[in-house]
Amino acid sequence: MDYRGSQFYGEDHNFKNYLERRKWSENANDSIEKPIFMDLIGDVTEKNILDLGCGTASFGIELLESL
Repeated sequence: MDYRGSQFYGEDHNFKNYLERRKWSENANDSIEKPIFMDLIGDVTEKNILDLGCGTASFGIELLESL
């Protein structure tokens, strides 16, 4: 299988596995990426938020709920 970029998640079984891994208490998104993004973004008050990542948009929703 030769997947490029988002094509990988276009396969139902791959996306399902990704979503299952996101539920783990230790996952790369929450343990590594999210803290880095939070440091870079800072206070989101008065900012526009657009979540362009793959997945469930949960990070964007979390930011919107923090307003």
